[in-house]
Amino acid sequence: MKLLYDCHLLSDVTIEVLSEGELLEPGDTAGGGDRPQLFPCSRIVLASASPYFKSMFTGGLNESMQQRVVIRGVDAESMSVIIDYCYTGRVAITERNVQRLYAASNMLQLEYIREACSSFMTRRLDLSNCVMILKFADTFDNPDLKHNAQAYIARNFSLLCNTGELCSLDLKQLKELLLLDSLDVDCERKVCSAALQWIEANAPQEDAGQVLKCVRWDLFTEKDKCYLEGLMARPFLDTYISSVFNSSPDSNCGLPAPLPKHRIEDLYFMSPPLEDLSSQDYKRFTVESLNACASPENNLYLASHLSKHFWLYNPVKNSWLELAERPLGRIHSGMGYLNGHVYLLGGRNPVTDARIKDVECYSVQRNQWTFVAPLPHSLGKMQVVALNDHLYVVNKRRMLCYDPKKNRWRHCGSLKRDKLHKACVFQDQIICVCDIPVVKAYSPNKGEWRRLRDIPVDSRALNYQVIQHNGKLLLLTQTLLQHNKNRVLIHEYDPARDSWKGIMAVYVSTLGPVCVSMRVYPACLSSARRFSVEEDDDSGSSADWDFDGLTDADTDSGSSSSFSDENW
Repeated sequence: MKLLYDCHLLSDVTIEVLSEGELLEPGDTAGGGDRPQLFPCSRIVLASASPYFKSMFTGGLNESMQQRVVIRGVDAESMSVIIDYCYTGRVAITERNVQRLYAASNMLQLEYIREACSSFMTRRLDLSNCVMILKFADTFDNPDLKHNAQAYIARNFSLLCNTGELCSLDLKQLKELLLLDSLDVDCERKVCSAALQWIEANAPQEDAGQVLKCVRWDLFTEKDKCYLEGLMARPFLDTYISSVFNSSPDSNCGLPAPLPKHRIEDLYFMSPPLEDLSSQDYKRFTVESLNACASPENNLYLASHLSKHFWLYNPVKNSWLELAERPLGRIHSGMGYLNGHVYLLGGRNPVTDARIKDVECYSVQRNQWTFVAPLPHSLGKMQVVALNDHLYVVNKRRMLCYDPKKNRWRHCGSLKRDKLHKACVFQDQIICVCDIPVVKAYSPNKGEWRRLRDIPVDSRALNYQVIQHNGKLLLLTQTLLQHNKNRVLIHEYDPARDSWKGIMAVYVSTLGPVCVSMRVYPACLSSARRFSVEEDDDSGSSADWDFDGLTDADTDSGSSSSFSDENW
């Protein structure tokens, strides 16, 4: 079919493409470089691929009898790609042509090309183009592309606040963003700062109130008093902010209309890949079958003790990827992440039950396993943490430190306790939950242990987890209630007072022993059952993209692509 097109065979119509402003009468010719582009085609081929051409050639319109049909609003390059698609079923998309190609396919009702362009832009979302893609999606009323752009902006909101890119959004687009529950911010000041930047750059006074209503003022605390007083000193903001603060009798920072209190402050539970949580085998072996660790980039690595499989969870894509298979099978082992490498060590051989000293090291960059210096001692149950570019392995009798630059292990201060439940890093210290309720902290700089305030004890506790999350030290205590229902009590450690305070409780059907702290993005997650909280429970490479003139498909994109082109 493509050969027939290239040879101009079986052509019964010529498509003439005019640029914006080239309104030629039949028989007229354009001079110089402004000559219209001509594409000899078959009406049948075009009509079979495009509802637009089908209606044109079979609906009794004048074009159905004309030998030359003029198409306005589509540039020649896009028309060439579209006609090539009609004949071959393939479309070549680049950063240079994607915007105009989307607009052309949207006009010509070529759904496949439109979706391919949308998918192309989604995969290439980055900090330099995400705001422009959001505006583009809004202009062409593409809800999927708009949702993906909003989700990307929400994940990177803290970074975008510093660029001023959000100031180019219109009022409606900004309000939709600021109202998202999934904004990745550690405090509401950043949301307020983005709102104020936009107001100063764009808004008349009548719009300022609408933007400021999107800020969740009830998340500000007494610590923000100076910040809020500074806001009230700004021109034309003091009147509105004063009225906002005085609108609630119960709060110094009330909202005229209630908004959800939290942005991202939820507890999520997930099942591992290739495992059926409902199976009896999984329930039987879950306590000993999984190891997990998270990277600073919020990637979750998971190893199974029942096999040599190794997986990566990507929170942005909400998907699992199986990585290179591990060299050794081992049970009761420890796992930790340090500087682009995952270390798996200790434990026993699942066949011979012999203790293993070999240390497996996975390179994230190479997707490859190697062996590094073995452990000087065979260790049983252990905890693995990373601190100050070193890997620490702790059990109830001893602690070892691994220096990856020297590929060497050395002994550190021993814990010398009867038991070790969990360990994590907090404020440059290694925190260990030992014999309940004892908690000890080790400072590598001082080389000494000290005891912290004992943890709260629950007689029905099944296990205790201690993690660092968002700069806080949290204790998770799982207790078994009736009807196979588990309650997870969450306490936060206050270093200034050396005390634990209860934060919340959630109720779940099951909670395994693997607990990690990482950032997930609700906008990317599939729908799932929400967990009840205690008060609700009744049982007790970036590139330059040109998006100027979003409604003009003929705008010449000046982008230079740093990506390989895609053929669909």
